[in-house]
Amino acid sequence: MEEEKFTLLRRFQYSSEAIIYQGKLESEGVEVFLRDQITIDSNPFYSNALGGIRMFVKTEDFDKANEILSDINLYSVDDDE
Repeated sequence: MEEEKFTLLRRFQYSSEAIIYQGKLESEGVEVFLRDQITIDSNPFYSNALGGIRMFVKTEDFDKANEILSDINLYSVDDDE
């Protein structure tokens, strides 16, 4: 059985941000793994010490995930921007 490899895609200070992006990626068929989410949710002051909530994807899905997230405008409010 071949061992799967994962790559860090993004870091987020709060889980609310990470969950939104996780939902977008999973709706496009990319499996997402969040690390340190529960720890930071229990005490948000740990976020900087731990390096934030880390979002990992399978290495084979990294390019697809990066493309999906790069299409999202961080400040868009609607389809007309």
